[in-house]
Amino acid sequence: MLIRRALLVAALAIGGSLLAPGAAYADYEHCDALGNCYWVVENPGTGGGGNGGGDSNSGGGAGRGCTYEGQTVPCVVDGLGVWDGSCYVNRIPPPPGGRTDGYWSIRTCGVYGGVASQTPATWSADPPAGILPSYQELAQRAIAQMDLDGPNIGIAPQTNGAGLVGLPIWLWNTLSPSTWGPITRTAAVPGRSVTATARAQKIVWSMGDGNSVTCTTPGTPYQPSYGNRKSPDCGYDGYSQPSSNQAGGRYAVTATTSWLVTWSGGGGTTGSQTVDLSSTATIDIDELQVITS
Repeated sequence: MLIRRALLVAALAIGGSLLAPGAAYADYEHCDALGNCYWVVENPGTGGGGNGGGDSNSGGGAGRGCTYEGQTVPCVVDGLGVWDGSCYVNRIPPPPGGRTDGYWSIRTCGVYGGVASQTPATWSADPPAGILPSYQELAQRAIAQMDLDGPNIGIAPQTNGAGLVGLPIWLWNTLSPSTWGPITRTAAVPGRSVTATARAQKIVWSMGDGNSVTCTTPGTPYQPSYGNRKSPDCGYDGYSQPSSNQAGGRYAVTATTSWLVTWSGGGGTTGSQTVDLSSTATIDIDELQVITS
């Protein structure tokens, strides 16, 4: 392995066939909590070649150069990837049938007759040394930090009471950042960050009898003084049948919040996605008893 690495360093140092345009210096070295260290390149070079020696930055990018056993080598080489201290690491697309989460990469650690010797494609859950997560991956990390919830269901009549056939049902979502938003989180690694903001757009209430209600507001909490009035912004006109014929003698109500998450990162990178989260409750509906003399 030492011979292979030395051959690689020598080929790069003398401007061999592997040293294509696009070599660059690293901006800084980062070490994570586990003690893994790697070079971070924020602005890979687009031209030049070689290390230029001394303080030259002809390889593009700002900051420190990379070395191996006292020799300066390019930190980034097109087609080979980023120098991790011993080899070049290059991220690649998943192979056919391979896992689509995590990271696939190959390492170039030696040169024989001008041809790079590379390891087979390897999968890892975390970014290999020198490989930054994409903006989209950081956006997913930011979303995971939000702890978004489905609705904190409020319903009248209350779940420990009973309603009557034909009377209106009040529906609402008890507000908090995690149930309605907005909520903002940032995910970052050295050299890259993404800020994401989530806002609830609507709640679809499936009432358990085949009907549903869509509300674009969180709804109004019911007060006893409202009597049999309908909710001003989020309610159901009423059940036509009692819940006695349902499993457990109650209607199962499912409320699903549709969240819109928008995010932005460096270089004007933006994106958005919808996240749907649900909560459930049950309600007892009795038949209206008619008293006749």
